[in-house]
Amino acid sequence: MKALLKLTCVALGLSAAWPATAFAQSPTEDEQAVLATLDRLFDGMRANDGELAQSAFADGAVLIRTEGGDGAPATSISPVTGLVSAVAGATVEWDEPVWDPIVHIQDHLATVWIKYAFYLDGTFSHCGVDAVLFARGADGWKITALSDSRETEACELPPGRGR
Repeated sequence: MKALLKLTCVALGLSAAWPATAFAQSPTEDEQAVLATLDRLFDGMRANDGELAQSAFADGAVLIRTEGGDGAPATSISPVTGLVSAVAGATVEWDEPVWDPIVHIQDHLATVWIKYAFYLDGTFSHCGVDAVLFARGADGWKITALSDSRETEACELPPGRGR
């Protein structure tokens, strides 16, 4: 897991050197495929469908959560299995609208930096950014690491949505 965390940090750091795509022009086929993988995760969350959510992740994928905007920073790293189980067992809708993606792709590695807001059964919960690392394999693009920031105050909300 430490090696994957190091790879994630290096890839996200290096992505700043790659040309960014914020979709001022039409996204490429690869960019569309990367974002479709991310959409599959969010579709699974909205539908409380753990299998659909799991299908977006590579084996061994991790979640990296950062918190502490009001105090000392805190980071946790865990396998995605906990998220997938929570999605499958949820009894209310988890809705995570995302917007303003910035996609970087080099060969079989991609990163997406994307703003999000999280709503639990229609009620605003928190917001932040998702920083997502993807690898392309024989079965297409899969998420290898999903990092997010988490804020409850001073949130930018998606177009057309409020608290």
